[in-house]
Amino acid sequence: GDAFFTYNSRVFLQLVGLFMGCKPSPICAIIRIYSFERRSIYADISYISTPYGKYIDDAYTIASCEDEAHDFFNSIAKQDPDGLLKWEIDFPSIPSEFTPFLGTSVRVESNGELSYRYYRKTQKKNITLHAKSHHPLRTKVEVARNFYKTAVKSSSSVELAEESKKLVDHLLQCNGYKDPRSFIDTHIATPKLDYISREEVVCLKIPYVSEYVSYEILRYIRKRKLPINVISIPGRKPRDTPRSSRPPDKPTRPSSSCKICPLLEDNASRA
Repeated sequence: GDAFFTYNSRVFLQLVGLFMGCKPSPICAIIRIYSFERRSIYADISYISTPYGKYIDDAYTIASCEDEAHDFFNSIAKQDPDGLLKWEIDFPSIPSEFTPFLGTSVRVESNGELSYRYYRKTQKKNITLHAKSHHPLRTKVEVARNFYKTAVKSSSSVELAEESKKLVDHLLQCNGYKDPRSFIDTHIATPKLDYISREEVVCLKIPYVSEYVSYEILRYIRKRKLPINVISIPGRKPRDTPRSSRPPDKPTRPSSSCKICPLLEDNASRA
């Protein structure tokens, strides 16, 4: 059947392919582009020794100039009978410039070595788990630590790792963390569950209230040696309280001539 989608409060009909958000869309796109690659760069002997890789809709190759990169990817795009495949080429304007690829930016040095560092797209907003959000302190610390771990793993040297950490510093500072690098060293006291095997533990999800309440609950469980592992979930927001406490609507209709529920009897559907 026909596929419709909405954009900017308008309804559109999908004429070619699958729309974004549909689960089969990514795998179908990969298969379709692979068919173009087989008829172009994989069949052209001049591209046999050219490095090439792709991750879903991001691809890379090594070229001596920007025109050579355009020719390489245009040879794939020409195989599209609908003419809808368009490549956006990122090529360094100067040798010292980094080129973004996925979550990193890379640069080929004069000696042939590859340098890389952590990268965040400029389109991404500096939004993550806020310091004042209603989440356990442990969750906030782990989120911040994981950002720094990713930054270090995505860097090829100590100097580039420091540049990557500065990106994380800016991200966390925009979300209320005044000193992010000191925050990740926060020690969180948690009673250990060392008196019972993991196979016998039952998970208990409870709404997060405060650090003191969470710790006291954990301390009581450990003291009684209960086989319970507590998982704190974000508490309810005040704006959700009136909405959830409102009584459900009754199955009524405005008049006996209502066309929405004609199968209901008059005495059962009137207010």
